[in-house]
Amino acid sequence: MSDGGPHDGQPIEVAGAPRAATTAAVVMLPGRGDSPRRFLRLAEEFHHRGIAYLAPEPSGKAWYPGPMDDPPEAKEPWLSSAFGLVARALDEATEAGAPPERTVLLGFSQGACVAAEFAAARPRRYGGLAVLAGGLFGPDPAAREFGGSLAGTPTYLGCGDDDPRVAPERVRASAAAFRRLDADVTDEVSAGLGHAIGDDQMAAVRGLVGGVAGEAR
Repeated sequence: MSDGGPHDGQPIEVAGAPRAATTAAVVMLPGRGDSPRRFLRLAEEFHHRGIAYLAPEPSGKAWYPGPMDDPPEAKEPWLSSAFGLVARALDEATEAGAPPERTVLLGFSQGACVAAEFAAARPRRYGGLAVLAGGLFGPDPAAREFGGSLAGTPTYLGCGDDDPRVAPERVRASAAAFRRLDADVTDEVSAGLGHAIGDDQMAAVRGLVGGVAGEAR
């Protein structure tokens, strides 16, 4: 974790299965301006028994400043501090009975970028990764070099073809980077979606969450 970073000590909202009954988890990273409690309502769309939902709250309702074109080092100290908060959520899930291989990382917009960067920087087998209307940082995500392996982690990246904040090219370039990290990648561009979560994205998330729910039974 970072030392004295902007997100250090931020709360983590929890919903779903109680600790004693948790067998899988979803760590949900809200977009800029959203609240964890409101973002947790999305879990009603893919709820399963035995799954805990954990939503960390970024400081000031924003994970980082500046555009996605910036390289990751330009997002410091916010990015390292965000990683610390996500890691704490994963630790809480593990302590409740849902290790990372049975936990889905799910983010929207800025939260999606943090989820993507976290998984790429700390590759291992996760239960799933859902990057909704976001992607990796930098002018060309496909050209970035990462070490390690995501070991077949089911990974979904999706956006709208008319998203004013995230270009489809960034989603595709990020998908290419994740394929090099040995993720099992699906990337999808939906017509007329804008900067939002649509039916295609929800169907993909249901599949990821259903996967960890099935593994936990």
